[in-house]
Amino acid sequence: MSRTHYGACVVLWIFSLVACKVPEVRVTCIFSKDCILPCSFTPTNGDVKIQWFQQEALIFSLQPAGQRFNHGNMSLFSDSVSEGNASLLVKQVDTRSKGRYKCVVNNVTVTYVVATVEAPIRTVSIDINPSGLIQCSTKDVYPAPVVQWSTEPRLSHALQPITRMAPGRKSLFTVESILKQQNNSLDYIYVCNITSKYGTHTRTASLQLQELTGSEGKDLVIPCKAPKKLQSFSLVWTFTTANKTTDILTYDSRTHKSRSLWDNAELEEDNALKGDVSLTLENTVGSEHSGFYTCAFSGAETRHLIQSRVVITSARQEKDFVRYNLWMLGIVAGLIALLALTLVVKRYRAKSKRNQEIAQEDAEMQSMNPDKTSEEPQAGNKLTTQPSASHS
Repeated sequence: MSRTHYGACVVLWIFSLVACKVPEVRVTCIFSKDCILPCSFTPTNGDVKIQWFQQEALIFSLQPAGQRFNHGNMSLFSDSVSEGNASLLVKQVDTRSKGRYKCVVNNVTVTYVVATVEAPIRTVSIDINPSGLIQCSTKDVYPAPVVQWSTEPRLSHALQPITRMAPGRKSLFTVESILKQQNNSLDYIYVCNITSKYGTHTRTASLQLQELTGSEGKDLVIPCKAPKKLQSFSLVWTFTTANKTTDILTYDSRTHKSRSLWDNAELEEDNALKGDVSLTLENTVGSEHSGFYTCAFSGAETRHLIQSRVVITSARQEKDFVRYNLWMLGIVAGLIALLALTLVVKRYRAKSKRNQEIAQEDAEMQSMNPDKTSEEPQAGNKLTTQPSASHS
């Protein structure tokens, strides 16, 4: 190997070591917010030339003569450049702002910055869609998150949800995941967890189903208790019927204040302090108060719903229900009696048929042995006459 070749190798090796020493910074920028890409250098008395590259494309340049090249909403902190601050301010970040940046000062690479862009998961909703499927959804998320379902108590088999993620406005994702209700659905709490791709945060929504029956003209308590892990929350009671939803009552656990929008709906304040926000409906009316009542808790990262299907029966409906039950009881009793009689008749006929078969078999046996009965008397007579002959 020639000395020239050897020297070139040494120079390349030294250059690679220097290049490896250039620091790399990772920054997460929030979608639609301003973001700072850090870069600092040792200030000098001379002029300063600052350049910023994104994927090797020049996006910003400050020349010693004061000339500027600016691509998009980008700027330096002019007042602090002389102090060695070459950080780049990117305004109104969007998905195109992600990537690898390079900060070059006086033709020397000072810093690499790897910027990721994230539109955080704000809220997650959970409900039952018109098809009876449990649906968990969120929107305006970037990048596409991870959706996981579970139940409490835990099922022995794996859940099989169907999840759709589609980029929409400004490349942000809308997420919809549906899950079929399990058998004995009232025994489970359905839990949907949506986690950001980078694992920086998770939002949870859960749904519990229950069914209640009340009597018209009487008070009804619809139970609802806050999850133990939910310390502070806001609460909204809603009523849904004929695809129309109205607010009933609101409550804030931090201020302990409630506001009722229905005259006949209220909470027990002492119980609410303990997390029991069950709704009391006074003087219920079947046609007005039958429907779906939803108790929705909202916390910092959690949303929990308890949906109650309520049926209010009138006095006439109760009488008709009792009458219907009596009719059904009578029909069932009649069917049982008819079945019992049918079994007795079948058993009697079977027994009679068996007796006839036995009698027929006896007759056939006698017809097959006609001489047996005639021989037996003759043998008897023979036995009785022999002793008299010997006596004479």
